[in-house]
Amino acid sequence: MSAPSLVRPRRGVGIVAFFASVSALILGAAGIWASGFALGRLVRFTDYPDLVRETEAQLWDTLSRAVVAVVILVAAWIVHALIALWGLIQGIVATAVNRGRGWGIAAIVIASIGWMILLAFMPDALLAGLIGNVPFVG
Repeated sequence: MSAPSLVRPRRGVGIVAFFASVSALILGAAGIWASGFALGRLVRFTDYPDLVRETEAQLWDTLSRAVVAVVILVAAWIVHALIALWGLIQGIVATAVNRGRGWGIAAIVIASIGWMILLAFMPDALLAGLIGNVPFVG
């Protein structure tokens, strides 16, 4: 009769969950920053109403840039949500089966509060982009 060997469980599942949660936060922040940057490019100097006579074409061009900024923002939130959900589920599994419990707990915390961090960052990023349009307004 042989005794079962005491093999220490691997931490891989928890580490992958942690990196998924952190990457969700980083990718979400990068997407929100890109959306703010796109808002900063909303109006160019050549679009200034006194210099260009085609105001209708200018309006549609500006509107299309605003739509691009909103699409980037929505895509950033969707990417963040999907990757954070993956990190959260994998962190729960890692914690439950003791395969990287500490990393799994960290992944659960980061995936759970990451959206609050991004929500606090979003107004600043979008406002910074809009401030780039101030010389063109009024």
